[in-house]
Amino acid sequence: MDKFLTTDQVADRLHLHQNTVIRYIREGKLAAAKVGNAYRIKESSLANFVGEVEPPTTTARIVAVANQKGGVAKTTTTVNLAAALGALGKKVLLIDLDPQGGCAVCLGLDTSSLQRTVYDVLVHRAVDLGKVVMKTTFGFDLAPSNIDLAGAEVELKQTLAQESVLKRRLQPALDAYDYILIDTPPSLGILTVNALTAAHHVLIPVACEYMALRGLKMLLDTIENVQTVTNPGLTILGVLATKYDARTLNSPEVYEYLSQFCQRQNIRLFNQVIKQSVRFMEAPNTGKPLIQLHPELDGAQAYQQVAQEMLYA
Repeated sequence: MDKFLTTDQVADRLHLHQNTVIRYIREGKLAAAKVGNAYRIKESSLANFVGEVEPPTTTARIVAVANQKGGVAKTTTTVNLAAALGALGKKVLLIDLDPQGGCAVCLGLDTSSLQRTVYDVLVHRAVDLGKVVMKTTFGFDLAPSNIDLAGAEVELKQTLAQESVLKRRLQPALDAYDYILIDTPPSLGILTVNALTAAHHVLIPVACEYMALRGLKMLLDTIENVQTVTNPGLTILGVLATKYDARTLNSPEVYEYLSQFCQRQNIRLFNQVIKQSVRFMEAPNTGKPLIQLHPELDGAQAYQQVAQEMLYA
């Protein structure tokens, strides 16, 4: 049954003042029922008001790769999984939601020369995703970003239902792909929340370093909030340990802690571990994903195995 919301709840969801919500109701812009001296708004009426629709039946799976800690190999993970899924015959779209534009850099592209980026898709309704997507030679398509995307953090705050803008803009692309991977920025701001709201699953890379563990609980709290408010269908695909160096005491200890933490939280920890390698740092200089540049490396093979597990997760 359709759930009824108070004007206060609607104001909270839309990040508006309650008086603004009441004005929209009185102007006939937002359908509501009068109950005593108050109004009640149906969930479906709110969805129609902000232009949200249920996603069509589709085979596309949207996976956000997220961790607010920088330097945990989010971009490396996203790019290599996109290439690995493409090699398995899947149609893949990689969306770069990080203003640093790391995905394009990894593929040897000059982000400063891009005419249209994900920024334009998010803030300009006239620019649909198809005008931004670029074909690559690595088995997947790319929707790139650059530093302009940093401005979206401010501009999206002026938008109704700001957390679901990306979700709405992705709708036309869902039928064209099997997987849509989203690389997120190193923060828990509105861009990351947009990715989590649009996604079916979230994959969490965690570096085997003590500092990388500190924000994990905070990220899980954010995911729980998103599940409660904007995306009840969001699930955690798993935690992927990265930058593992068996030659140190630190990495095995952190991995053991991570294993115990995931067990306590009932979260899947991928069996594969992405080992530390200088080849990962060198790969962007060649403009190719590591799994294609050095497929024999342990790290490349681990990403290939994770991609295969994603097919059945």
